[in-house]
Amino acid sequence: MELRADFLLAGHTGVLLFKAGLLIQELAEQAFQEAGYTLRHFMVYSALAGEAQLSQQDLSKVVNLDPTTVVALIDEMERTGHVERHRNPADRRRYILRLTEAGREALTAVEAVASAAEEAFFAQLGPGGQEQLHGMLGRLLAGRWPESVCD
Repeated sequence: MELRADFLLAGHTGVLLFKAGLLIQELAEQAFQEAGYTLRHFMVYSALAGEAQLSQQDLSKVVNLDPTTVVALIDEMERTGHVERHRNPADRRRYILRLTEAGREALTAVEAVASAAEEAFFAQLGPGGQEQLHGMLGRLLAGRWPESVCD
């Protein structure tokens, strides 16, 4: 179904991108909830999976969550044994967050849920469409991430 030509709001790429983001978020939240997780869990597991040494403050910027919300989320994930806080040797006032082995196992589960949700959502783009969109978004966001996740 095509949008009406006189629906000017849809003529703005940013609006379409925003709407698509809201829809994939809704779809993903439902899929994560069915699996016993949340989108926030997925974002934390995925953000901490690599070698970047993220503090709670860094994580807050990466996942666009209020720092207070991040502290509560990390507290919860620490209680479940999925995340650990380690003192930053360069700045003893800060902690570096790391996934535990249990956290890495949970990451495997949430990555499968995320991949299935994305595959379903982006299927309308056809073969290679999701990868092409991913590349374009990567270019748009280049240089707009915190230094801690950039080379």
